[in-house]
Amino acid sequence: MMKMRMFRAFLKCKPVQLAGAAGVAGMIYHSTIQDQPRSRMSRNNNIIDDRHCSSLHNKVPFFSPPLLSSSLRYYCNTTTAACEQIETEEQRFERILQYHRSRIHQYRKNWEYRADSVATTATKTPSRSWPDNIPSNDDLSFMLEDLKYCRRSPNFRSDKEYCHRLNFRVASALLMQYDEASQKEGMEILRRLAETGYPDAMAYYGICLNEGRAGLDPNPEAAVSWWQRSIDMYQHPQSVYELAVARYTGEGLVEDEVEAVRLFALAAEQDHPAAAYMLGDCLLDGIGVEMDRGAALVWLV
Repeated sequence: MMKMRMFRAFLKCKPVQLAGAAGVAGMIYHSTIQDQPRSRMSRNNNIIDDRHCSSLHNKVPFFSPPLLSSSLRYYCNTTTAACEQIETEEQRFERILQYHRSRIHQYRKNWEYRADSVATTATKTPSRSWPDNIPSNDDLSFMLEDLKYCRRSPNFRSDKEYCHRLNFRVASALLMQYDEASQKEGMEILRRLAETGYPDAMAYYGICLNEGRAGLDPNPEAAVSWWQRSIDMYQHPQSVYELAVARYTGEGLVEDEVEAVRLFALAAEQDHPAAAYMLGDCLLDGIGVEMDRGAALVWLV
């Protein structure tokens, strides 16, 4: 399967309320079966092996609410341990779809939707990728001057990360310039900042290495190393997303769709929009995770 980097069993037990979509997707259940597998009689007198229930439980992935964990929901009787299907993936999908259809007018209002327009200014959808606070060319000259004296600034005395943020914004702006000299200057500022352990710089430096910015050859292996360090130190959501994409496409490390979905979920739970989209897309098509269109809608909408 060709992939482009740019984008492109629930067992009886206590229910946990589904965050953000409690009335939409119902309840999610966690197993409390602790004893050894054994055979029992079901309500319809069929022999049920607890190992069958356990195998269903093993399909439950790592996700926390609001992501539903399986294409089927099961009820396990307290005395018989008989697993009985109570809702199919198709039924849940239709229920959640109807819920979102009933809210389409609110969604359009929230997104400032205009059916007659294709302009990005007609919606609240972000029109450019991260980082999203790159200064304009007009501001860059002033910020370069401020950078020379940032440690003398009252802002630095009250906020020790002031100079780090200023360096990051200057580096981001320089990397957007057309001339290679400015790009190399920005890359050097970014590299030094990343080496201090500034999380945004670590993530962005990895992106630049992966894309081969400032005249460098693309180096996805080095990029993965920086993203992993940023995750280990800070659980930085952009680094988690970038590493998920690398796992999904096989850039810089072995392709692993299951691990990619786990990372997309981790970033999505930190409110990363692109990760939420990719998680929903994977759930929609059953890539790296069991297909669950209802859960996909929760993330995509």
